[in-house]
Amino acid sequence: MENKYKEIIFLNKIELYSALAQLNKGYIDSMIDKSSSTSKNGSSNSSSNDSGISGGIPSVIKGEYKGTDTHTTTNEDAESFGKDINVVLSDYNLNNLISILNENQLIKELHDSDEGDFILTTSPFSLIDFKFSSEVLSSEHGNGINSNLKNMMKATDGWNKELESNFKLMAHFMDFGNLMTQGNILIHIDGATILADNSHFRMNNGELQSIAYSSRPINVLGVVEAKTGNVNVESIVANILGTNDNIQDLSKFGNIVPALSEMTFFSSGLLKSGDRFVKPIALYF
Repeated sequence: MENKYKEIIFLNKIELYSALAQLNKGYIDSMIDKSSSTSKNGSSNSSSNDSGISGGIPSVIKGEYKGTDTHTTTNEDAESFGKDINVVLSDYNLNNLISILNENQLIKELHDSDEGDFILTTSPFSLIDFKFSSEVLSSEHGNGINSNLKNMMKATDGWNKELESNFKLMAHFMDFGNLMTQGNILIHIDGATILADNSHFRMNNGELQSIAYSSRPINVLGVVEAKTGNVNVESIVANILGTNDNIQDLSKFGNIVPALSEMTFFSSGLLKSGDRFVKPIALYF
C-alpha cells in the first residue's frame, strides 16, 4: 500500500464506498478506540492511647502492664471513566481502494481505457469554476459585466472599449458554461474532461482559485463514463439533427444538451478528439 502523503482536494465517498463494498466484500467506515482508567482517592486516620495497670505487694511483688490502643479508619472513593475515539477512515480507504484495484489489475491506462474502466492518472490540468467566474464577471441585473469589475479596471487606467467587449463575451461564455455544468467544477487533463461535483471538494470556491495557479500535476482516480470520437462542429450538429438538418426525430432530443456541452468545451479547447469523460472518485496532489 502506498504510504506517501496525499493532499486530497476532492473525495466522493459514495463512489469510494461503493467500489470498496463491491470489490472488498464490504468496507470499514470508522473504528472505535476505547480507553478507560480508574482514579482512587483515599484517606486514613489513626489514633493511639497508652494505658497501664500497675499493682503489687510492697517489697514482695511488683508488676506493671503497659499497652497501646490503635484505631485506624480508611475512606476510599474509586471513579472509572472511559473515552471513545472515533477514527474516520475515509482517506485511509482511498489507499485501500487503490491497492485493491492494483492487485486485481483493474486500473487501465487512460488512453487505452474503455467505458466503465477504472483509471488512475497524473497530468497537468486546468480548472474552471463557471459558477464562481460568472458571479464575478456578470452583471447582477441583466446583460453586461459586473459594475465593480468595470470600476476597478477604470481606476487602473486599463479600461477601453475593446477590453469591455472582450469581458462581455467572457461573461456570456461563463454564464452559458455555468448553465451547462450546473455548478460543477470542470477539470481538463491530458486526454480527459472531468466534471466534479462541488459538494465533494475540500476547498471552498474562493480557495479553489489558488489551485488553478498550481504548477503541480494532479492525480485522478475515477471511472471512464464515455469516449469521444473525432470531435468537430459538423459531427456535433449531425448528432443533434441527424441527416435531415431538422429536429424531427424525438429520439435525438436527448442529445441536444450533451451536444451543446460538447460544442462549448470543444470550441474553448477544454475537449479534444479522443478524450474521455471521467467520473472522479478522488483528486489529489
